[in-house]
Amino acid sequence: MSGIANAMSTALSGLELFQTGIATVSNNLANITTNGYSAETVNAQTQAGATGQPGAGVQPAQVTRAASGFAASQLRNANAAGAAASSQATALTAFSTALTNNGNIQTAVNQFFQDISTLASNPTSTAQRQTVLSDAQTIIGSFQSAASSIGGTLSGAQETLSTNVTSANTLLGQLATINAGLAQSPNSPSLLDQQQAALNSLSQYLPVNAIPQGNGSVIIASGGTVLLDQSGAQALAVATNSSGALRVVAGNDKTPVTLTEADGSLGAALGNITAGNQATQSLAMLATIFATQVNTGQAQGLDQNGATGQPLFSVPAPSATPGPGNTGSAVITASIANPAALPADGGPFTLTYNGTGWNAADQATGQSYSVTGTPPSFAGLALNVSGAPANGDSFVINPAPSAATGLAITATSTTQIAAADPYVATAGVLQADGSLQNTNAGSISAGADTVTTTPASGAAVVPASYYGQNLQINFTSATSYTVSTTASPGTPIASGTLGSNGGNIAIAYPAGAASGQYWQLPISGSPSAGDTLNLSPGGSSSGSNAQRLASLWTAPATTTAGTLEQSFVGLSTGLGANAAAAQQLATATAAQVSTATSNLSTVAGVNSDQQAITLTNYEQAYQAAAQAISTAHTMFESLLTAI
Repeated sequence: MSGIANAMSTALSGLELFQTGIATVSNNLANITTNGYSAETVNAQTQAGATGQPGAGVQPAQVTRAASGFAASQLRNANAAGAAASSQATALTAFSTALTNNGNIQTAVNQFFQDISTLASNPTSTAQRQTVLSDAQTIIGSFQSAASSIGGTLSGAQETLSTNVTSANTLLGQLATINAGLAQSPNSPSLLDQQQAALNSLSQYLPVNAIPQGNGSVIIASGGTVLLDQSGAQALAVATNSSGALRVVAGNDKTPVTLTEADGSLGAALGNITAGNQATQSLAMLATIFATQVNTGQAQGLDQNGATGQPLFSVPAPSATPGPGNTGSAVITASIANPAALPADGGPFTLTYNGTGWNAADQATGQSYSVTGTPPSFAGLALNVSGAPANGDSFVINPAPSAATGLAITATSTTQIAAADPYVATAGVLQADGSLQNTNAGSISAGADTVTTTPASGAAVVPASYYGQNLQINFTSATSYTVSTTASPGTPIASGTLGSNGGNIAIAYPAGAASGQYWQLPISGSPSAGDTLNLSPGGSSSGSNAQRLASLWTAPATTTAGTLEQSFVGLSTGLGANAAAAQQLATATAAQVSTATSNLSTVAGVNSDQQAITLTNYEQAYQAAAQAISTAHTMFESLLTAI
């Protein structure tokens, strides 16, 4: 009797095992697309019988998960890199297209200088002057549209950063709950599946280093900062560092989480914000350099009414923001002294007082500048310092705060375009009635005028106080000459010499945008003693200064990057190259995610073909166990009948 009972018990244990196996296969197939789910298998072990007795069937079924910590870690790493690259590709492409899809700044500026060149050949044309003013307005609109587009993408990156921090905190909270559950039910397959799904999702936001514990729970760290341990999760938050830059911190003590731009969507958002700020600053700097150079060119000539050219654009003044920890009483204002020396990247600069003097550093490039002179100056900026700074005091100097959106036209009339040169040279002596009388015995001619900061050797340098007055050049010999005013021709105010390469007249510009520069006119020929050359303000038909304005587009050393054209092209191509690189990286990392997913699926995923085979085996084994029970039942019935 006991033999029959043992047979039935053994068959029943197998029946229960195979029933569990069938249920496990069914669960696997039902979760074949579930994120984080790992295929489950049933482990069967023989149940030993009593000493000297046959086996007692199988032990109760144990369900285990197929898992690979290495493959799962590789997938999480790929997720972080892929999410970062995708976010960067989108943002950097938007920054790049901002310069070309919003009025195309480069094209608008190029057209402006082309139309000024056309005006130089017909300076009395009111229609052409109006075209130049319309071009200037188009440029302003292009700058504003580009800045608005970059600003929109930048705002999106900031919003993404905040939203993703909230999502990451939610996942950390879920993982803390799962840890608590695993403490009660160690290595529960269901909880481990949930844990895997949460870890995969979290890795989209930042790198995840999951350290497994004995009961299946995990300690999570990122960037060297622990985000989750047995005590619970450390909440993430967005904060600013000492320089005002955004960063991600964890816990009540706000421990910084080190993230690079390749570290998940959080790291990418921080990188996109930095890139957007730099693009905004560079755009603003180009607007400042362009407008300031044009304004300086205006000041080098005369408008249609004969007055010194006034600014064509209004440009936001540089800002100087004191550091929050300053203890001194210093107040600083900054102005642009030399737009050609301003760095094309736009700064801003950190200005620091060391107890004896000031030092400046470009926040964008890290380049250091010596602050020297009176007034103190560096990188094209002049500083006005009042009060007493304390050692360690600092200021943030921005040469172009919001210049791309703050640029405006100040000219209200076409006559205000300074197309004329400050002087026109004509042989002879100016008469009281305005005519010229030429009694020169020799020959003298004037060359192409230029504007320079350093007069030529041997030039007759006329002080700025005489700028705008009618001047007369008097040759005292074939090689010497003096300069006087027409009102006082006998009183020399400057003198020069005429050598084999000719001579030069250099007239200093008065205070204003052109201060520190000289209008220089080369002269040559074979004059005789007593010959004269008259310099009178350029008339409305003069277009030489307009031509000089037009040449600003391609003039060398107009910016630290070379010409104005090179600076605009450089910004556009730089943003375009960054976008192209980000797009290539996004494609590469997407392939890595696909490969890592496939690798993990090979180890831990559900293979429907394999599950079908396993299910068939379980069904057949189930039927065999059921048949064994049926046979034992028949034997038992026969035994009862025989008795």
